[in-house]
Amino acid sequence: MEETLKLILNELIELKEGQQELKKDVSSIKDNLTNGLGPYFEHIEKHIDEKTAEFKERLEEQERFLDTLAARSVKHESEIKNFTRLLNDK
Repeated sequence: MEETLKLILNELIELKEGQQELKKDVSSIKDNLTNGLGPYFEHIEKHIDEKTAEFKERLEEQERFLDTLAARSVKHESEIKNFTRLLNDK
């Protein structure tokens, strides 16, 4: 009986040591993820912000270009109507 208790005690000690080792490993993995992935995600976020700013700038340029074309279109349409009216009046 005493021998069996010693075996059980040894197994419990080994189990506890294994748990402590697992805790260390999990802590190490957590630290690696925090320290390794944190800067990586910050880099990705910065990259996305830069690309978003570029797209916003391009979109604003295109909107200005479209506004210019729309203004010209209205002007040309007005001129065509004036020419048409002049031709019809003759």
